[in-house]
Amino acid sequence: MTTPQPTASVQTVLVVEDDDDTRAAIRELLEEQGYQVATARNGRDAEQYLLERATPACMVLDLWMPVMDGWALAAEINAGRLPRVPFVVVTAAASYWGYPTPPGRVVRKPASPSRLLALVADAVRGNA
Repeated sequence: MTTPQPTASVQTVLVVEDDDDTRAAIRELLEEQGYQVATARNGRDAEQYLLERATPACMVLDLWMPVMDGWALAAEINAGRLPRVPFVVVTAAASYWGYPTPPGRVVRKPASPSRLLALVADAVRGNA
């Protein structure tokens, strides 16, 4: 199986994850595939990033975080209070009831690297 590659121009992916080790592992995985990676420790940090910087091509989003969780960040995006960013949910949560993302863009922790890369590539390309 070939690993999905980012488009010709460098694409930025924002990784929003409170666990330092998980955030670092996802960052390394994405950088190895040629993505530029920005990180945030929680939804509030991600919110600030989205308001102050260029909109990333995609966001990898954890659900359960302190300060502002992924649910609240997604609600802000979907309400139009933040720039529209396609996102991939990476979570240990067992249920996604009411979560505003296509079910195909959710991967359970521990995330399979190949599945995560495929979902990020799809999100960057704008596929469902």
